Amino acid sequence: MKERSFYLWLAANICLTQHLLVNSFSIEKASSRSSYPRKSKALFSTPFDASFYEDDEETANPFSSNINSIAVPPNTDVVLGINKYSHDTTLCAADASTGKVLFAMSKERLTRKKHDSGNVASLVEICLDQLELDLDNVKKVVVNNHHHRILPIESNIPHMEWESGLGINGGKEQGYTDEENLLFEAEQIEISHHLAHAYSAACQAPFNDGLVMVMDGMGESYRAMRAAKENGDKNYFSDLDFEGEYDCIPKDIKEKTQTCVFDYREAESAYEFKKTSKGISVKPVFKRFTKENTPPALYNHGFENMDSAGALYSRASSHIFGDWNACGKVMGLAPWMGHVWDNKSTNEVESMSAEELTRPILKGKLYMDGEEGLQIDRSSYLMD
Repeated sequence: MKERSFYLWLAANICLTQHLLVNSFSIEKASSRSSYPRKSKALFSTPFDASFYEDDEETANPFSSNINSIAVPPNTDVVLGINKYSHDTTLCAADASTGKVLFAMSKERLTRKKHDSGNVASLVEICLDQLELDLDNVKKVVVNNHHHRILPIESNIPHMEWESGLGINGGKEQGYTDEENLLFEAEQIEISHHLAHAYSAACQAPFNDGLVMVMDGMGESYRAMRAAKENGDKNYFSDLDFEGEYDCIPKDIKEKTQTCVFDYREAESAYEFKKTSKGISVKPVFKRFTKENTPPALYNHGFENMDSAGALYSRASSHIFGDWNACGKVMGLAPWMGHVWDNKSTNEVESMSAEELTRPILKGKLYMDGEEGLQIDRSSYLMD
């Protein structure tokens, strides 16, 4: 993607990102030197793992001995790739000159809260502490959030401070308006959700060209992508930058979003990528949007009620575990369909097996529109 490809490639080097801040701020900018003291230990594993050994004098602590520092020269410039304010808040730091990944961590590793969300102030603090760098070294930030845009929110600092005062939205957590979260001294870029997934997969692929299929189920909203394009937002990049160059389902997506009650969101996308000595280029070749069937203000933006392959797993996850985000567990259970277990918990030997659905849940084709397109039969979830 021309001159921005290299920087997007740097920031996308993260297993999850899945997944960058503002043009200007109307507040007095403090010194870009971090105000946090350098007091955290080198992170070999996690603080939780290390704590097992703290009170055991007889057992050597493998998490605090023979640890190589990941500190870099003080003149090293970095690019940060960030997923924030949605589930699995994550940060990746890469050398701005070479693209080498220097540090990567999910917030849940610090807080011990599975899929933890919110701001990245604590992650940035730990990252710079481990690399022995300061905020001055952060030259570019690439952010993403599949629920809503980030840069427009963070451009209104007075409102963010108001949220913090009331303890609502992102302001319910400390660090929301901290410089380590806003990073306003660095150049800011935001990319759409499926595009972030595509860069994440492409840059880690062991080959130089190929195809990436993103079936995340609920990505960026079409109206957010369209508004950025129509308003000439130069800090936001999405698939609509290639509009007309890829197959789109539905073909009249622009017209449909003008009359739908809620919005349409990314469902499945295919991208071709090519790596060269100058960087990596990623561009869409196919894209399908799916309609929001329930208000986006409800539980997880109504993800589990959308007609997409990813949403199907989320719906099943909600049925089985009461958690929309346990899709991986559903995938783990899927191969056991048809398996028969012997029940030896009683004197009488009985067999158990999963009850098969009489009707398929999915029907249709991803690449077709209208009645021939992908459809989910929700009534098939109900057992007779």
